[in-house]
Amino acid sequence: MPSIRNILAAAVVLVSVRADYVIDPNSVSLTNRDAWCQSETSTCPLICQQTSPGTTLVNDCDPTTLTYGCVCGDNKQPNVSEYSLTLPYFVCQEWGNQCVKNCGQDNTCAAACRDDHPCGALNPTRVNSTSSTSSPTATSSGAQASDSNAIYTGLAGSDSNSDSSGDGNAAFRVGGDGLFGFVILAASVSLGVFML
Repeated sequence: MPSIRNILAAAVVLVSVRADYVIDPNSVSLTNRDAWCQSETSTCPLICQQTSPGTTLVNDCDPTTLTYGCVCGDNKQPNVSEYSLTLPYFVCQEWGNQCVKNCGQDNTCAAACRDDHPCGALNPTRVNSTSSTSSPTATSSGAQASDSNAIYTGLAGSDSNSDSSGDGNAAFRVGGDGLFGFVILAASVSLGVFML
């Protein structure tokens, strides 16, 4: 059962919604506004899951007035304008569309509508971050990876000293030059052909 405190918080949030961009709600079809609100009410709980306790106290959206309320379980209102698929994101996009339309044939004006007024997930604040006490490093065979953003730079379980020849791309290597592996592979294929 909702408490008085939560009901008052919802009323305050719905009344004091901060809008970065303002559009006339009637300039957008009710079907689109309904879809925007459905997306807002789906996104709010996902954003609130990033804070402890991971619950949502208020999750409302009114498509007729384009107002919304999102309060997480810690009684804080997240800045949903930092995220895509929220009501502020859709309002911002529509504001940009209307701005471009109002520019007419002026390409500089139209470009400024989008470039100077970006919408959505530009750099959302990371609330929950994980860290580990030891961080494994991926290395390429024979040399350290030079790109710090590289996701994969070597074979699983290999390190920079495991391959003395410097050619770490051999999938099957027994011996120094790989000749033994080739002989086994050729013998297996010949035996298979012979058995047919």
